Amino acid sequence: MMTVFSKFTRILALGAIAAATFTVTPDADARRMNIRLSTLAPKDSSFDKSLRKMGQEWKDETRGQVNLIVFSGGVQGGETAMIDRMRVNQLQAALISGVGLADIDPGVAGLQQIPMMFHTYEELEYVMEKLGPKLEARIKEKGFIVLSWVDSGWVKIFSKQELSTPEDMKKGKLYTWAGDNKQTDLLKNMGFRPVPIDATEVTSSLQTGLVDIVPLPPFFALATQSYRPAPYMLDIRYTPIVGAIVVSEQAWSRISEEDQAVMLESARRYGREMTLAGREENEEAIRVMKEKWGLKIRDFDEAVTESWEKASEKAYSLIRNNTVPADIFDEVVRLLEEYRSQQS
Repeated sequence: MMTVFSKFTRILALGAIAAATFTVTPDADARRMNIRLSTLAPKDSSFDKSLRKMGQEWKDETRGQVNLIVFSGGVQGGETAMIDRMRVNQLQAALISGVGLADIDPGVAGLQQIPMMFHTYEELEYVMEKLGPKLEARIKEKGFIVLSWVDSGWVKIFSKQELSTPEDMKKGKLYTWAGDNKQTDLLKNMGFRPVPIDATEVTSSLQTGLVDIVPLPPFFALATQSYRPAPYMLDIRYTPIVGAIVVSEQAWSRISEEDQAVMLESARRYGREMTLAGREENEEAIRVMKEKWGLKIRDFDEAVTESWEKASEKAYSLIRNNTVPADIFDEVVRLLEEYRSQQS
């Protein structure tokens, strides 16, 4: 585990690098600037393409005052590193997952770290719409601005050996997000064998046997070829894949209110484009891995699905006020009950 001193030293080092890399062009207009945005989304994925289109629109609509530089495929490191770099202005923005966002504020874990809580996209969208402003305010208090929320389908569970039940999963070495100590401890308390690793090292960790079970977005499994060493997939809606485009408040404050308005509108429009394309891309990734590369998919019958739901519900008392703040957990449950009652 990183000590307080070593983490402080790391931040100081990043700050020194940032002094040489953060670009604000002084000629013509003191507000003209480059925004360096990083994401784990693979290069040439729908996310990458939407971000680049958004960047061109930002440049056009701000009369060249804002230039977006996109770093895709995790070339700037994992999401924890991205957030560290945003804090010291080596990066100014990121498209990051709900797990990464929870490093900024744990409330976001209520959207992506409660297994089997959400059943449909409609449920997820309802909760995000109602809860979003509260989460955005919490994130702003930590020095970041949410420009757009994004979701892109469901996390599936890939493994080296076929799995059917939660008990099967307890027998393997389970990938968990490096740096999320609460999640790691929670999984241990539930009887799993979590192994914290960086998202950029998932495939190599499967190949070396460090882990043998990995909950992943299917498009990420395809892009990184994680399906090769882990050729089995559980076809359950384990958790939704939620994320957001965020920018540091320090960088955002250097942009005029007029330009902020057009950038925010653009980000929300392209965020919706990423959501719709990402959902489709996830389904297409599953089809490609199955038809072209022999991915073996475990379809669930009612009994097996029920076993996963019951196991997840037993974990909720451990998740509440641990990995997910109690007030956020309770609000998610309340909003889901509200939505489901409206549909009955």
